[in-house]
Amino acid sequence: MFATYRLFRWSMVLVTLCALQPAALWAKPPAVVVTPVKYEVTVDDSIASVLDTLVSALEARNYAIINQLDVQEGLAARGIKAHPLKLIEFCNLTKAYTITRHVPDFEMFAPCRLALFERDGKTTVMVLRPAYVLSILARNPALSKEGKDALQTFDRDLKAMLTELASGAF
Repeated sequence: MFATYRLFRWSMVLVTLCALQPAALWAKPPAVVVTPVKYEVTVDDSIASVLDTLVSALEARNYAIINQLDVQEGLAARGIKAHPLKLIEFCNLTKAYTITRHVPDFEMFAPCRLALFERDGKTTVMVLRPAYVLSILARNPALSKEGKDALQTFDRDLKAMLTELASGAF
């Protein structure tokens, strides 16, 4: 009887401790939403922090940052109030040339672009999937195996970066 009471008491202590833990410990980390057309993830961080993280991640993977556009600032200059919105244009020039030299149509999709917008203290990142671009360009018989491989590598790189961003691995 005493052992049963002790077990019950310890069970109640354990239940109480678990109930007092912050819900964040139980919350699922953000996940990358994958569609045939895009990758998307929303994280609990400011747009400035996410922008810095992504630029570092792109540069570490040998992508050149072509341009950073502050859309909110541009709209404000025209008297339009908008939520924070930034675009990062980037490219791995060597891989892009591998595609373009056989299929100039790739230039319609270049450079790649990450769209970041912030609402309620959370930042959403979206990017057009290079696999989607591949699905369009694959109809062209001039697209080389190296070009296909480059687009598949682009796609894997972007998913890995957004997965790392979602998990806080940067």
